[in-house]
Amino acid sequence: MTSRADTGLWADLLLTPETVTRTVTHAEGFDDVAALLTAPGVQRVVVTGNGAQWHVALALSLAWLDVPHPPVDLIAVPGGLVARGAFAWREGDRLLALSSSGEFRDVIEAIASGAPRPIAAITANAGSTIGAAAEARAMVVVDTLRARTHTQGYAGSLATGLAIIARMSEDDVLGRAVLGAGQTLAALVDAAGASARDAGPRPHAGVCVGTGPAWPAALHTALCLREVSILPVDGYETREGATTGRFATIPGDLAVTVAGVQPDPLLMEAATIFTEGGARVVALQGAPDADPRLAPIFALPAATALASDRAPLAARDADAPAWAGAYDRTSRGTGH
Repeated sequence: MTSRADTGLWADLLLTPETVTRTVTHAEGFDDVAALLTAPGVQRVVVTGNGAQWHVALALSLAWLDVPHPPVDLIAVPGGLVARGAFAWREGDRLLALSSSGEFRDVIEAIASGAPRPIAAITANAGSTIGAAAEARAMVVVDTLRARTHTQGYAGSLATGLAIIARMSEDDVLGRAVLGAGQTLAALVDAAGASARDAGPRPHAGVCVGTGPAWPAALHTALCLREVSILPVDGYETREGATTGRFATIPGDLAVTVAGVQPDPLLMEAATIFTEGGARVVALQGAPDADPRLAPIFALPAATALASDRAPLAARDADAPAWAGAYDRTSRGTGH
């Protein structure tokens, strides 16, 4: 049985704190993107991406809710809704495209089908289709991608997006928190590496829940469990998980609570509900004293450990999932 430490996924994670630190320290293109998104005449920023990058987009939109006097509106839209000219663009719209590879098909179609110019992007590949098409690019540092499930690109995009939001809103508190994110993340990676690895019996299914800024973290934790452990797991906002999500569980299932806002009585209530229903509850603590807007970044080490430790239960290779080929055909298409 392959141990967590022997996987490319874990090797990628070990480098993630350093790549996040380099990303936010270099801040390549951050000011350019912030300026483009708050330029005169801009009324609404539409942030889009797919998979992990969609979770980043959602995290940015939730962080924007805390801005007391926002200079523009900001909404998160899944990539599929902007593809092929289907989105109803408005006067004053700006697109912020999120794609680590810079080759996501839906965003490319949005750009080719009339997304208003100029366009901003957060990417790890300046020479990609999306990177080359954008008038302003914020660059994410990605050193390795041994596994198909992203760690460096996901965390880097989150940190980059939050740093840009801090610039757009002149939020120095958030800006300082992002600058220190790599150091906090390093401690959390060490803690996750030293954590117990009792995966227990393979659950039938599961749910992940998180409140406010931790909602995208819950979605991404569920994605990790689906991609790496091949478990049917859904991600929910806490109240949706405690109401709708609980009806999909049976005794022995997995329920994951992702901490963000502290204290969180709703999360504690949800954990009680799941326990009473017979689910095995696992709590991901992240960094309780940190800015809650960074919860999606700080939940990543524990989420990766949780998924990695459950992959062997299904005799799965965490680094070479069977779904990879189908994903590439769907997400990038011929020629991408």
